[in-house]
Amino acid sequence: MRPHNLSWAPAPTGAHCPDGQRGFTLVELMVVLAILALAAAAVVLTIPGDERTVRSEADRLAGRLAAARDVAVIEGRSVAVNFAPSGYGFERRVEGAWQPLPGRAFEQRNWPGDVRFVAGDGQGVSRILFDRVGTSPTPQSVVLAGGDARETVRVSATGEVSRGQ
Repeated sequence: MRPHNLSWAPAPTGAHCPDGQRGFTLVELMVVLAILALAAAAVVLTIPGDERTVRSEADRLAGRLAAARDVAVIEGRSVAVNFAPSGYGFERRVEGAWQPLPGRAFEQRNWPGDVRFVAGDGQGVSRILFDRVGTSPTPQSVVLAGGDARETVRVSATGEVSRGQ
């Protein structure tokens, strides 16, 4: 019969393990660090910065201006966009009077708290008008600012809407 002296038996609770048999391996530590780095990057990318907020608001404004121009052409009537320090809204001319433009896309929009409206023409442009063929009587610019970031949305005399810095 063989002796029951097994060297592989688990150590009793509280016993010390020889060096090299306790702790984490380098691979395990690297995996944990990689997961933490990915989580930190995801958090940092979701924090809105001034530049990102201003850029996204300028993109939104440019898209809504282009949609308003399209409505003017489709309906064959003038459409106006009114600007204020607090936000902007859309109107259309119906039977000689200005009325709010219907539709969720054209609801009154307030500027986000960290974005402010700055007139591009220096005179406080308060209205952009698209006539029934989609042109604008005069080229105009709207400048949005927040922190150090500035974005410009331009409307040409032909009604083309563009965005740039």
